[in-house]
Amino acid sequence: MQELQNPDIYESVVPTSVVDTSGTRCPIPLLKAKQALKVLAVGESLKLISTDPSSVGDFDAMLKHLPHSLLATKVDVIDSGKKSYIFLIQKG
Repeated sequence: MQELQNPDIYESVVPTSVVDTSGTRCPIPLLKAKQALKVLAVGESLKLISTDPSSVGDFDAMLKHLPHSLLATKVDVIDSGKKSYIFLIQKG
C-alpha cells in the first residue's frame, strides 16, 4: 500500500539533499530537517524519510511557521506493516 500526495511533483523533483531519520522519534526528524534546510539555498529541496507516525502532524505544524513548502508526501508500508513517511520540502 502506498499513499501519495502530489504525485506529479514527487516524481519530477530531484531532491538536493536526502535525510533518513528512520528508527528515530520526535523531535529528531524535525531537528534533522531544520539542520539540513539551513545549508540549502532557497528553492532547493530536501527529502526526509521517517518511521515516526507523529512526524506527519509535526511537519504540518512546523512548516506553518517557516517559509518552507511541503511539496509532496508519500507513505509506504515497509517491514511487517510498519510505515515509512517521506516528505519533500522546498526551502523558502
